[in-house]
Amino acid sequence: MWKPPHTRSIVNSINDISVGSLGIYEVAESGTSGTFPWTTSPLLNNVAPAGISGNELTFSPPLYYPAGGHKVIFYGYYPRTTATNGTSYITPPGNGTAPTFNFTLTGQEDIMHGASVAGGSYSPGTAIPITFKHKLTQIQLNVSALGTLLSSIKILNVRNTGSMNLETGAVTYGNNTVDITLDKAGLTTTAPVMVPADVPVYLVEVAFMGQLLPRKYLIRPTSGKFLEGVIYTVTL
Repeated sequence: MWKPPHTRSIVNSINDISVGSLGIYEVAESGTSGTFPWTTSPLLNNVAPAGISGNELTFSPPLYYPAGGHKVIFYGYYPRTTATNGTSYITPPGNGTAPTFNFTLTGQEDIMHGASVAGGSYSPGTAIPITFKHKLTQIQLNVSALGTLLSSIKILNVRNTGSMNLETGAVTYGNNTVDITLDKAGLTTTAPVMVPADVPVYLVEVAFMGQLLPRKYLIRPTSGKFLEGVIYTVTL
């Protein structure tokens, strides 16, 4: 049921996941074949799995298909929350309206969206794959050429508030921005940070001890935009 991702903490493998941090929804097919309408009470409503067995999520009690041979679709997201307000919260589903995950970024959060096959599934006794995808991009800086007198490194004007539609996985960002500080992870590189994808360029500010004015660098990927789920190591 679970396909591990390749890339509230940064997730690089299934070992970084606590099952309590996954929120799962299950939506049943309606009387009209091939349609899966949202209601205020889907079959699973932001439920955390009970565990992971191999690469499969397990639930307690076990899940069963609805009567009548109707198909189901699963949706999931990370990191799960049950809050209904604050810096990270869920807007519950309504009749005909998908739930949304509303978030605030500091650079240390990973955000993922998962879904089973679009046409729904009905295969008793068989696990249903849910493919999770990263919605942010990961940036790490190689600063070996800048010397040892660095006092701070920041990515400037990063959009830090947004919402994710838990049916489509589409992310919408607000207008608020913050500067995100990168910490040194060693002599040559910074620790990675997670920032919005689909951005063509980021502005990096580097301050040095003994210098009044910081240096600024524009970083842009060869792909044209920073892509979801991709790890970028950029040399300054």
